[in-house]
Amino acid sequence: MNHTEAIQEIIQVVPDSKAEFEEVYKTKNSFMVINVFTRQIRNLIRKGETTILIRSFDKMNDLYQKGDQALKNAVENVFVYSLDSLTYSCDNNYKNLIFSKMPTSLHQVYLRQIYKSGL
Repeated sequence: MNHTEAIQEIIQVVPDSKAEFEEVYKTKNSFMVINVFTRQIRNLIRKGETTILIRSFDKMNDLYQKGDQALKNAVENVFVYSLDSLTYSCDNNYKNLIFSKMPTSLHQVYLRQIYKSGL
């Protein structure tokens, strides 16, 4: 799967993202696509929309598992890298819920990044 196919799948999960993807410069590469999706996930966390958030995590995991190398790199370097900042303002219960609902393989990528950074 490439970044243009990913856009269509993201819009199915988060229809609110369609307007943002209509801005041409946001769809030029995998990093921009994952950046838009990560912003949408941030909004879901802030609003407490757990059902769509869980579906978004599943979709992000699919993009990571089935995506081309550029998409995988984008998921690791944009989404996984920003997970701590996405959940920073959440209380511990909600943060634990978020990480418990994240697919195992995506959570392992997050843990691998934390251990690699030495935190």
